[in-house]
Amino acid sequence: MDIQNHYYGHSAALARYVGEPTVRHINGLVQHGWTVASPTLVHFSDFAKLPRTARRLVWSHRSRAWDAQRDQFPTTAIGAPWLYLSALTREVDVTPLGKTVAFPVHSTRLVKIEDANVGFAEELARREGPAVVCVHPEDLADPAAVQVWKDQGHEVVSAGDRRDPNFLGRILYLARAANRVVSNQLSTAVMYAAAEGAATEIYGPPVAVGSLGTRVSTRTQEVWPEFFNVSAAGQRTSIALAELGVNDMREPDELRELLGWDKRRVRPWCDYWAGAPLRKAGAVLGIVKRPDGAQDAGSDNSPLAFLKHPLSHLPSRLPGLPETERLPAPITAEPPVTRREP
Repeated sequence: MDIQNHYYGHSAALARYVGEPTVRHINGLVQHGWTVASPTLVHFSDFAKLPRTARRLVWSHRSRAWDAQRDQFPTTAIGAPWLYLSALTREVDVTPLGKTVAFPVHSTRLVKIEDANVGFAEELARREGPAVVCVHPEDLADPAAVQVWKDQGHEVVSAGDRRDPNFLGRILYLARAANRVVSNQLSTAVMYAAAEGAATEIYGPPVAVGSLGTRVSTRTQEVWPEFFNVSAAGQRTSIALAELGVNDMREPDELRELLGWDKRRVRPWCDYWAGAPLRKAGAVLGIVKRPDGAQDAGSDNSPLAFLKHPLSHLPSRLPGLPETERLPAPITAEPPVTRREP
């Protein structure tokens, strides 16, 4: 019912798993990233009210981040789309990169990460040598943000635009091809890599993210200490699988019904093109009240900030289901430059 359902190739992965020939409108909301708090307050905060038959589809009811039994909104756990794509591609061969892959904290259209990645780029080069750095599309479009990594001799790649149906496949490719995966904050990509059994590490200067400041970094260390304790590295895969909802995965027929794909319905189409955009606009303007405790790194922004990229918040045609390899290689930026000598 909302464009976020189709971010990062999630709806494409679900469509492939249940055998749909195309991506379809979902009757509800699908969590689109790992969270350090309830996804109802992080991803669904613009939708305190849903159409009668719509569901809030989360990844896991076993995450340490929140207690589904005490949450103010009802949710249905279905497992992360990552798990379904991983299951579909277990037999796909990936050529090792022979390098560390880094997934740094990224900017968004509304929240910029100013200098945090400068120190991380330097420490990354010192610890790993030249690495492959996967940047978010918002950072890829910023030459200064890309140069931060190139100045240290790193190769810059991307998983594509967040509406690219191959996005998730490219992240999975990198997680499987990497020597190990690192980041300057515990994040969705690190959870993905750990779930695949990859070695992971978190290091670098603390990252302040918009109005949330360094609270996210602090909370991850408190709630998921195993990702910061070398002696607990062997526990990370099982923890990540629980966070992603491996025990909440559904069989194709049941998943199809939960997504609203067992029948042809007009309501999800109407909600996608009209209902959801109007409700989000109301939340931005303060006409529609967000639930208490809503977590939004851009909450300090003026409503006018949304006008800088108006089309990014609006629905568009549903992504296609490309007839390509399930794990495409990442999109390569320009070749890395030689590391600058001091």
